Amino acid sequence: MKTHKIIEEISDYHNPQEVPGMTQQESWVRRFHDCLDEQLERYRGEENDELYAVAVLEALADGCNRMGLPQEFAVRMAGFQSIFGEKHDMIKSVFKTAYLHKYLKAVPLKYMRPSALLTFKTEAYLKEHYLLRMNVMTGVPEYKHLGVAYGFQPLDQKSRNTMSINALKAGVDSWDKDINRYIDSSLIPTYEPMADYLDHLPAWDRKDRISALAQRVKTDDPQWEHYFHVWMLSMVAQWKGMSRQHGNAIVPLLIGPQGSGKTTFCRRLLPETLQAYYNDRLSMKNDNDIFIAMSSFALINIDEFDALSKKQQPILKYLLSKHDVKMRPPYGKVMEQRQRFASFIATTNNLRPLIDQTGSRRFVCVYADEIDNGRRISHDQIYAQLLHELKEGKRYWFTEAENKRLMQQNSRFQQVGDYENMIRLTYAAPDETPEETAYTLLHDIMMELAGLFPTMKIKSGTSIELGRVLRAMGYEYKKIKSGITYKVVKR
Repeated sequence: MKTHKIIEEISDYHNPQEVPGMTQQESWVRRFHDCLDEQLERYRGEENDELYAVAVLEALADGCNRMGLPQEFAVRMAGFQSIFGEKHDMIKSVFKTAYLHKYLKAVPLKYMRPSALLTFKTEAYLKEHYLLRMNVMTGVPEYKHLGVAYGFQPLDQKSRNTMSINALKAGVDSWDKDINRYIDSSLIPTYEPMADYLDHLPAWDRKDRISALAQRVKTDDPQWEHYFHVWMLSMVAQWKGMSRQHGNAIVPLLIGPQGSGKTTFCRRLLPETLQAYYNDRLSMKNDNDIFIAMSSFALINIDEFDALSKKQQPILKYLLSKHDVKMRPPYGKVMEQRQRFASFIATTNNLRPLIDQTGSRRFVCVYADEIDNGRRISHDQIYAQLLHELKEGKRYWFTEAENKRLMQQNSRFQQVGDYENMIRLTYAAPDETPEETAYTLLHDIMMELAGLFPTMKIKSGTSIELGRVLRAMGYEYKKIKSGITYKVVKR
């Protein structure tokens, strides 16, 4: 039999299977019954002794402890055994004594100060009833109640109070400050969600799934698959902290009509186990909130990208190059430097969302009127592929040549600020307009431009000014009953 040790497996993704073919919970049940059968066999023939049940219980508690079963789980299982009747308080007391013994036997109690003894008891109680971990991304401690099926939960004030009350009920004279002092110390292990997920991935089966994932975005951009692959590599490199100098500075910007599946595609890039680290509600109004988000999330979707103001797009451009962020955590008293985990992706219905011309190389703009979100995504194999490629030294950053190409490609997604440029980008020049071209109402031209260029605001006098520009550019026009028309043909 192995000696009891505190469980250090704090992953929420892959629970260790102590018995081959069994889950952790099933393994615990099997080992408990093995231990119970052993004690029943040990005391066979003594069933009529008035201390029979107590002797079996004490031996069972000691055996469960030595076998490494969590105290809380073992107490619950013992409570289901008819041999012990309904004596739940006795069961708890016996198990408490057995499990605390190993923490206290090494130090003679007569030499231990009461405060030190309380500290040992508090630590022992918490370790025997809960798994505790500090989530380095959220900065929030998390707990899992041993013997209960649900996973880790944020350790909020309500949970802390419950722990304190339960400790007092169990005979441990620990108050809130004692519980909090231990929880908020370096004694509990740290938990890195992204590293934990990547470390438990299966081996890559050598089948390329990145290209297939990119192809779900229906676009005619021949470079999209390559750009998407590099960006995905950079995202995983960001999680792993591979570059201490630069962050993932590129943002795929999905452009298409409402209902095309853009937001759904972005959200599904993360596996189910990491969905808590996806954010599509980022506020750009407060710098500290942005910094917290960059260290607390794995993927941030800037939904409705065109809603960013002229001031906010340059701010985003500045943030994209950051690897670490300095911020003050909620209720924190000092500034902290934390690793940035978040990569960015964005969506918009606007055909010309880019405002800052100098920052356009930060975006991979791709128009897609349809995205296939119907098929399952093999997340584990996708990320296993990316992890394998990074280990093999595959490039996860964009070259200068690629950045220049992006700027050229993105020019057609740049907002235009005056009527003449809008007209040149939308309609053929007057000397290129075929003679047989039909005339178009000025109102229809104005509405066409307003739909293409967000900077064009229709107000009183807009049609007059637009007509003046069209005539100055040399477009033929004539008056009809319904209004003024111009001979224009779309590019």
